[in-house]
Amino acid sequence: MRFLLDDNLPYSLKVWLEDRGGGALKLFEVGLAGADDEEVYQYALENRFAVITLDLDFGYLFLKFRKGTIIVLRPSKATPSKIINLVKKCMAEIKGKEGLIIVRPGKIRVIKPD
Repeated sequence: MRFLLDDNLPYSLKVWLEDRGGGALKLFEVGLAGADDEEVYQYALENRFAVITLDLDFGYLFLKFRKGTIIVLRPSKATPSKIINLVKKCMAEIKGKEGLIIVRPGKIRVIKPD
């Protein structure tokens, strides 16, 4: 699974994912720093990335178009260590899944694409 990390996520998450063999890019690396959510979503669809974000608006885009994979992280606090720990705990369970994946401490919800 290749990941496109939203602007609101720490660079340390990219490093953590890459250290574990996952392909991960930050938006600035593909020329999308500061881009609107729909532009990021379309880029991810066209290039087969799963978007990882803290932004609930990506969930609304998924519900509108019902395509691709959006992983919305909802940590108890949005610190780099809490974000990485949340991803660490859910990665095995979400690997290979498609759709809108909402990850909270102790809970994962998946809404499948059409």
